[in-house]
Amino acid sequence: MREASPQPRTLKVFLASPNDVLEERAALARLVRDINDVLAFLAPEKHLTLELVRYETHTFPDLGRPQEVINRQIPVDYDIFIGVMWGRCGTATETAASGTIEEFRRACEQRKNGNRPRIMFYFCNQMIPIPDDVGLKQLAGVVEFREELKQMGLTRSYPSHAEFNEYVRGELLRAIREILLEDSGAPQLEALLQPAPVLDDKAEADILKLAADYEQIRRQMSPGGSRTQRMESVFSEMKIKAAGVRVLLDKFEQSASPGVRLAAIAILQMFPEAKHLDWLAERLDNPDVEKPFVGYHAAVALLEAARSLPIEDCERLKTALQHAVALAAKLPNDRDRILVLKSAEHEINRRCPT
Repeated sequence: MREASPQPRTLKVFLASPNDVLEERAALARLVRDINDVLAFLAPEKHLTLELVRYETHTFPDLGRPQEVINRQIPVDYDIFIGVMWGRCGTATETAASGTIEEFRRACEQRKNGNRPRIMFYFCNQMIPIPDDVGLKQLAGVVEFREELKQMGLTRSYPSHAEFNEYVRGELLRAIREILLEDSGAPQLEALLQPAPVLDDKAEADILKLAADYEQIRRQMSPGGSRTQRMESVFSEMKIKAAGVRVLLDKFEQSASPGVRLAAIAILQMFPEAKHLDWLAERLDNPDVEKPFVGYHAAVALLEAARSLPIEDCERLKTALQHAVALAAKLPNDRDRILVLKSAEHEINRRCPT
């Protein structure tokens, strides 16, 4: 007897941004079309498509405040939220500093009720032309919001408008894969959306260079915001290369090089694995074992694991998180990583049975 064909499945991707990242908005539209083409070619029998939801295509003129109209016509029933900012925060609304931030907060409220939507927020690091007084206020709003998201473990960055597609692609595919596996548990989706790990020699060479770059930046630059931003850029590039060096994770974890160990954390942010949770927790032993920058990203990797690993791993997650929290207490003034760990604790309490 033939198996019934699966019902058509549409995953909705909502895009929120001010109007100074039009290139990114167009790039995401192209990326969604490309992914749909691949899905239709490789797995037409799954009847799976993505739908990009944005105000340009999903709203119409109506009475009310602009953001009120958008909120009314686009309910938070989407699967993935993608936010993007550069130099503008956006136009203030009655309840938030901008429409983009209001949309983000609505997504966060919905997320409290379940596993949807997955939330990703990206900040462009491209140089900004010297702003006027209004532009300075807009930029200040971006900086303040970025710091808020850093404490939630949601900060992503990319170097330039033209490179946005490269940075968002892997994380979007990962979010799609996790949602589908969560919905159906179908192991064949793993092969479709994330092929089996294979060593990419070029990716290995690239990531080892990035590891060396990280160590050089730390040696040569004085502590401060500029150095942290440079290191964040290196780490973001490591995440792009993560799929090609995933098979080297065990080797990277045991490396004497802090930069290579940071690359291992980049892999685990992209591909959480339960057997590496204890190693991640140990990275929070700062400054004795790792530098605080490494500890912060290890905390984010634990948060990603708490969001995506199956409930069968709950006990391992709880044990690793308790250890990480205890180690984080050694630097009580480093609020960012402590708040990220609190977010991980919230995810575990929400997802795991008591």
